[in-house]
Amino acid sequence: MNGKLYSLRKSFAYAINGIVFCVRYERNMRIHLTIFAYVMFFSLFFYNFTRAELILLVLTCAFVMALEIVNTAIEVLTDRASPKPHPLAKVAKDTAAGAVLVSAVTAVIVGVILFWDLEILREIGMFFISNIAALIALLASVGLSVVFIFFTGKERKKNL
Repeated sequence: MNGKLYSLRKSFAYAINGIVFCVRYERNMRIHLTIFAYVMFFSLFFYNFTRAELILLVLTCAFVMALEIVNTAIEVLTDRASPKPHPLAKVAKDTAAGAVLVSAVTAVIVGVILFWDLEILREIGMFFISNIAALIALLASVGLSVVFIFFTGKERKKNL
């Protein structure tokens, strides 16, 4: 039993290492995480979504991030298997990126359908206009998000 528990713990550690790698080396993953944070913030504080709508948002965002992780795995393996440019290596990388794009566009469509309520959008605007501290906090979070997305990552070398 102890060995099985140790093996399970190791498999979780490997999975977490893969996620950390993506966050560290993939700017698009940091973009997805940031958007997910804002989606959850606005969903929970300004919208009265049903449980099903919240589940849809979480699953949609998770699907995009999961495909980004798979895309990264394909890119890393392709770079390792084909260190020199090759047409099929390009196809593998481009199609994996295309899968992420399809999921991201779908997520945007889901987001527009759920968030596009002019009355609530007006209320959000009025909330931030009338609450200067909240507006400052929002602007600070946007600034921190830009730093997180563009300045905290590392460049991935083709031969790690």
